[in-house]
Parts: sequence; structure tokens; C-alpha cells
Amino acid sequence: MSDQLLKGVRVLDFTDFLAGPYCGMYMADMGADVIKVENLAAHGNFVRNASPKEKTGRSMYFQNLNRNKRGVALNLKTEAGKELFTSLIKKSDVLLENNRPGVMERLGFGWEAVHEINPSIIMASISGYGQTGTGKRKPGYDLIAQAMGGSMSITGWPGQEPTRAGIALADILAGMNAAIAINASLYKRRETGVGQYIDVALVDSIVSALEDKMMEYLYTGVAPQRTGNEYVTSAPYDSFKAKDKYFVIASGTDKHFIKFSAAIGKPELPENPLYNNTPNRRKNAKSLKKIIEEWASDKTADECIKIIDAAGIPTGPIYDCADIAHDENITKTRQMLVKVPHPTGEGELTVLGNALKMSEYPCEYKKAAPELGENNREIFTELGYSEEQLEKAAEEGAINL
Repeated sequence: MSDQLLKGVRVLDFTDFLAGPYCGMYMADMGADVIKVENLAAHGNFVRNASPKEKTGRSMYFQNLNRNKRGVALNLKTEAGKELFTSLIKKSDVLLENNRPGVMERLGFGWEAVHEINPSIIMASISGYGQTGTGKRKPGYDLIAQAMGGSMSITGWPGQEPTRAGIALADILAGMNAAIAINASLYKRRETGVGQYIDVALVDSIVSALEDKMMEYLYTGVAPQRTGNEYVTSAPYDSFKAKDKYFVIASGTDKHFIKFSAAIGKPELPENPLYNNTPNRRKNAKSLKKIIEEWASDKTADECIKIIDAAGIPTGPIYDCADIAHDENITKTRQMLVKVPHPTGEGELTVLGNALKMSEYPCEYKKAAPELGENNREIFTELGYSEEQLEKAAEEGAINL
């Protein structure tokens, strides 16, 4: 479509690594003019060199997170670079950054300065611990946030080492939280005309996601422990071993269990005092798991899933990335693998599709991530700079052309 939800919104994406770029990616996919602002003196984002890389040596980590964005590269330690960045702030709706707290102030672009330059701008800062509190000056990474936010304490197997989630959970949640706050702020600004400052922390994002786990502690005084793949309120709600591999079952109600028991040829189970209601099944989950795995022991996981699924019980395989890549329902029907033009103009790159599916204004995938400073001349010409002015800024080391 020629129109998108965020068409006309300009976002300055002054971020690196994952949380900030992920937020900017969401907005770019929804049609915002997201301008990737990189540090020229540092030769751009650190993750430009991150693995995995495609055949031309370009980082697919960087490509996936920065598709649909235009790019500029500036040296903000030069006066010309500061002037160019100021001109961008004046003409933008959002400034997104994920530097360590204090960095933007030292560069001369803290919230007070940015708000003075453009009172209508929305500035969002993503950091490990937030802009306030004792940890605000410390560097924050996803692993630290998962540890301090509590998710590692409840992830893994009983009695074994605490485990982080297999994805960068804190970064992803923080990026999503920032996107939610930015878009809500844009909506409110239509009424007030004034922007605001948004402070998102990786640790906060994990703590917020603890949800019922934290409630359990607050109202019982007992901190939840690691339970592997078991679910603390239902059974069978776990992974189970068939003769070839594991699969999962998520039976959440007594009605589910009656249907499930009949499907596996054990209709008597719901009458057994050990399994006749959810609390008892949860209490006796280990013995119930043994019964289910005995039933599954001579069947493949696919055969087990087919039988249980036919009874209307939630079940499924445990996919790895190869399985996902070959599942056409996920990759094609749900469009979770999509193509963007290759930066060289020859061929295409495969990137992850956006999880947002919208009927009238769908996400679009128009371009690959920008080369370092790819759109410098284009963007600053749009802002009224002459070629002579840009050449002078380039001579001062403020910009690359």
C-alpha cells in the first residue's frame, strides 16, 4: 500500500546493539521515516561487524534490525557535526537513543537541550537500569537484566544452574516498551503539541514481565523456583519424550484433561484421586508425566501430536530454527520471513517479518539497512543545506559524503 500508520513521522534512531534498533525497526516497518544516526568517528554501529554475515560480508544482525531506515553518519564531537544533528532534531518527531546515561548530556543533547531545540519532540532513552537510581551510570546488557530482573531465577531445571532465555529477552521487551510509549506519546501530542521524555530500562522490562511470578512472592512470601518446562498451575503442561524427540502438551483445564485422557486410551485417569482436578494433577505432575511418556514411548512426536491435536488439546512440536525456516505456515502464510532488496542492487536479502499483522496498513519491507552515511547528502539537502556547506562539513570531519 502507498500509505502506512506512521507515514509522516520522522524518527532519529541514534542507537546501537539491539534494544534501540529493534524499536526503530518496528516504527520503520510501520512507515515512519527512521533515520539511522551513526557515529562517524567509530565507523558506525558496533554491530555492523556482528555475525552472521552474508556473502558480501554485510552483517545480517545489522541488516535485519535496520531495514527500511535511511542512514546518516556524523561526528558529534565536531561543531559542524553538532550543528547538523541540531538541524535534524528541529525537523524530527522522535529522538531514540540507547547510550549509557550521561552520554547524551556530555554531547550537548540531553533531554533539556533537545526539548529546548524542539519542544514538540519525543525523546526516548533505553538503558540497562534507567536514568535514575544507583545503577544509572553502569553499562547494562541483556544477560545482566535477565539476571537482576528475576527471569533467570525461574528459568532452567530444578536444582540446576539458573538459565537465561535463549533470546535477548530484556532487549526485545525494552525495545517494544519504548515503541509503545513513543506511539502513545505521538497520539497525545496531537492534543498538546508538546513532546515528552521516555525512560525505559532493560531491568524494569524484565521485572514487569514477571507478572504472576512476582505476584506469587508478594502474596505468599515464597519466591518461585525453577521448574523446567512444567507450569506451576496446570498439568499436563510440560514437554514430553516420544520415541524420537520431545514435544509439548498444554492441558489447562479439567475438561481438557478428560478429552486428553480419552485420546491416549486412558479414560479412567480423570477418576483417579491423584489426577481428578487441576490442583491434584499439579501436585502429582511427575507421576502423570511418567504415564504420558510410557504411552508416547512407541510413537513418534508427530504421531503423538496428531492424536492429541485431534482431541482439541493444545499440543505442538519443539521447533529449532531449521524447522521454522521450512514451515510455510510461519514463513509464508504468516510472512515471518520476508525479502528486502540487496544493498548492492543485485538480488535480495531474507530478514524476519514483523509480528504486527494489520488489515488496512500492513508493515512493508522496502529497503535494506543503509550503508554508513548512505543518505547524508539526500537528508541534509532536504533540510536546506547546500552542496558547498556539506563539502565544508565533510572537510572538518563532521560527515562523510
